[in-house]
Amino acid sequence: MIPRNPAAAYRSTAVETRVHEADPHALIALMLEGAIQRLRTAEACIASGDVARKAKAAAEAGAIIDSLSGCLDLQQGGEIAARLEALYDYASRRVVGANAANDPQGFAEVAALLDDVYGAWKQIRPA
Repeated sequence: MIPRNPAAAYRSTAVETRVHEADPHALIALMLEGAIQRLRTAEACIASGDVARKAKAAAEAGAIIDSLSGCLDLQQGGEIAARLEALYDYASRRVVGANAANDPQGFAEVAALLDDVYGAWKQIRPA
């Protein structure tokens, strides 16, 4: 049986391979990339009027952000982890609001915030 969308099947397999091969540091980077991608998709879907796809992308971005928050070790991470937790909480609430209001600027704002975190995350590498 031939897949209905071979490109989507390839992307899915490629992502699964990257996840399975990722160390914890790389996994966080993949999660940030995924959230940013979905936020940009949600923003674009508002412009194209694709409400269902926007809602799906926003929900996926929110779930990833919540997972990122859940990965934080507040005891060991100290002030940095606490600040990230606050940022992820804000981002999660902002995504919900942007989704409800069809607010592309809300999605863009959160994508920019996560892009800053992603850039910083790429600069550090555990020993």
